[in-house]
Amino acid sequence: MLQPTPTDPQSATETVEGRAQRQTPPGPPPQLDPAWRAGRKLSEARRQRGWTLDEVADRIRIRREFLEALEDMNVKLLPGKAYALAFLRSYARELGIDEKAIIDQFQDESALTREDAQKQVRNPTSKPRRERPWLAAAGLVVVAALFVGWRAIGQGDGEQAAEAPNMSGPSVAGTPASTGAVTARVVEIRAVTEGWLEARGPDGTVFLSRTLQPGDVYRPDPSPGWTLHARDGGAFELYVNGASAGLLGTAGMPVLGRSIDDIQPLAQAQLITPRS
Repeated sequence: MLQPTPTDPQSATETVEGRAQRQTPPGPPPQLDPAWRAGRKLSEARRQRGWTLDEVADRIRIRREFLEALEDMNVKLLPGKAYALAFLRSYARELGIDEKAIIDQFQDESALTREDAQKQVRNPTSKPRRERPWLAAAGLVVVAALFVGWRAIGQGDGEQAAEAPNMSGPSVAGTPASTGAVTARVVEIRAVTEGWLEARGPDGTVFLSRTLQPGDVYRPDPSPGWTLHARDGGAFELYVNGASAGLLGTAGMPVLGRSIDDIQPLAQAQLITPRS
């Protein structure tokens, strides 16, 4: 029968004393300048103890790179606030410095560091402009002048210009062309079937980009430089001053950048076959 082996009281006492010595930093407290940052206080206290980062990491079971991040106050390398504060508390206790004071200072200074870093990061949307500012302003002035002039002419002839897609307007197939000394050129795009349409201004500005339903009508600005784009050219029929100008493009084929300037009414011979 096995008999329990008695424990040597002296060995047990030495084990407890050895553990206490490892938990209590040897020697007097480190001499630290209150003006130092929290990270420097940690590194200076460690040097005064005569320890390396590897030695401290082995003593308190914290990875060396985390201790180095605490001394450098590089919060980005720490696994999170809760872990960072726990590591800092263990590190300060091992060095024999005031835990609460160093934690409060570290939090204040690391928060300031993060704010400064955020202020120095450039906004991703603030990209440098390559074009000349005055050129863009001049282009906007020209577009605005063309728009105002075209509306003035259109109002004089009883036409409504530069409208968003008209979903409830009357049929344009039988609308007669305006007559008079000055005739406003009104271009209309009617959706024959459901299809996607995009209209761009002379400077590339997108004024319309959406899917139109059968019967929807869109009246773009007929000023020079406007272009039309569609995924199916056969989904849209064109009109100029109420007269049919045919389909936007070949049925089933995309249309890329058809100029509104080139849209003209079809000849009477092309209008013999009625539309379905």
